[in-house]
Amino acid sequence: MKILLLILVIGLICADQSPIDLSQLSGEWRTLYIASSDPVKTHGNAPFLVFKREIYFNTENGKVVLKYYVMENGQCVPVTVTGTRIQGNVFAGAYAGANLYEPIYASETSMVTYNINLDENNEVTKVLDFLGRGPQVNEVDFEKFKELTQEMNIPEENIVNVINYDNCPENL
Repeated sequence: MKILLLILVIGLICADQSPIDLSQLSGEWRTLYIASSDPVKTHGNAPFLVFKREIYFNTENGKVVLKYYVMENGQCVPVTVTGTRIQGNVFAGAYAGANLYEPIYASETSMVTYNINLDENNEVTKVLDFLGRGPQVNEVDFEKFKELTQEMNIPEENIVNVINYDNCPENL
């Protein structure tokens, strides 16, 4: 399992498009779209249909804190996950298995994050999140999200418009 995780780390690091200044990314974010290599994990009460609200990068301590909601039995359930920097802008954390998490694109109003999940059945799932500072979609950034989805070999039909499902409170 550790060898597989190491291979995933190398793949995630190679996927990095350009250095991103994490200090500019902390704060409120909202999930707008999600793309997954396994669409079962991003529909209904699936673990990766998440409604992000806040992301905080602590570059001095090498930590990231993600705050979001997931749906369980029709209810918005708050979740907080803390990750530890393992290299560059790549963080490891535990949620529905082992995860590697990295912001791979950012603008003033949008961010795309890349997550590789190794679940309890040793199945690997790639997930890209398209996040906004608010509920509006920046079309230029959304096109970049779709390009990155293609680069990660995730079919466009696996993109989920999370805005249509998000009825959770604005704040945690």
